[in-house]
Amino acid sequence: MTLSGYIPEWEELAAAALEPNVFYEHWMLLPALEAFGAGKDICFVLILLRNPENPEAPAKLGGLFPLEFVPRIKTLHRPALTTWQHLHACLGTPLIRADAVHECMVELLLWLRSGDATATLMELKWISGEGPFHRAVSELFHDLGMTSWVTENVTRQRLRAEHDGKRGGSGVSAGLRRRLSRKEKRLSERGRVEHVVLQPGDDAGRWIEEFLGIETGNRAGQRGSALACSETYRRYFRDTAKSAFARGRLLMLGIDFDGRPIARGCTLLSGEGSFALKTAFDEEFARFSPDGLLELDSFRLLGELTGVHWMDACPAGHNTLINLHSNDRRTLQSLAVGGGAPGELVISGLPLLRWANHEIRGGSSIEPSAR
Repeated sequence: MTLSGYIPEWEELAAAALEPNVFYEHWMLLPALEAFGAGKDICFVLILLRNPENPEAPAKLGGLFPLEFVPRIKTLHRPALTTWQHLHACLGTPLIRADAVHECMVELLLWLRSGDATATLMELKWISGEGPFHRAVSELFHDLGMTSWVTENVTRQRLRAEHDGKRGGSGVSAGLRRRLSRKEKRLSERGRVEHVVLQPGDDAGRWIEEFLGIETGNRAGQRGSALACSETYRRYFRDTAKSAFARGRLLMLGIDFDGRPIARGCTLLSGEGSFALKTAFDEEFARFSPDGLLELDSFRLLGELTGVHWMDACPAGHNTLINLHSNDRRTLQSLAVGGGAPGELVISGLPLLRWANHEIRGGSSIEPSAR
């Protein structure tokens, strides 16, 4: 059966996952695979759970792992299977059923050891360092006597909502709010300034095209690095944004000047959090900081959303205010684990490898995981 044949089970898994990850839900991952998966050695491991008391009952999808074969990971000169991510995915935590984490992980490790996998090393990339999945797999590796190592450690800025109703968000200084207010006043002296929000029932397609149009016209568009500069990227953004809107998972805000869109921002909702994917603004109006005004609106809206507690700045660096005025941080880690004797030998040899790298290169980014 193809991946699309598992969509109903996939949706149920996403709803029952130990840790939500919007980037691995079917309506985001399948378009991403089509847009960014060409030329990559990608496989999907699906863990199917059967009820031993009722063998005839349909199996439940317990876990879904998108994996990519790579010739080497970090400083390890060994091939590995690593969680597949693309440029626009901000999180790599796999979808795994909350009530069957150990069962699913054991099945995954048995598959890794069976010889059917293309490598005996596996790297779980960009999982939340403080999240329940990280804690669960770390405990499992310890219980099984397996060594796991942190191959990457990334800290990202995050804005945590306090739901206090303050315009601009409590994480933003009063001085910055005053400066942006003065800029908005100067802009309003030249024409009509409107703060707009995509509402249920609105034409999401129009908003998406406005975002792409603004992005194409700025310097990123001229350099060819904007989403709108590639038909593949445009199709991916249109498909995923429309799907998110249909599910109530898309937040788009904007600034209009005399009815003309001059800034648009796109945020995805995922469980109790959100991901500020990108902001585009018309650089003709750069001196009025429409992107800053838009981010203040995002902060305010975050405080009004029931059940949404934080906004991740994402790695692209486009969300300047979140990076500068965040009141929280999150750590993302990549964990490597060996499956079978060759892989475990490499992992167990990491302390020696780290020492050698330190002696030769003056330092190393590899650190042991907490147990």
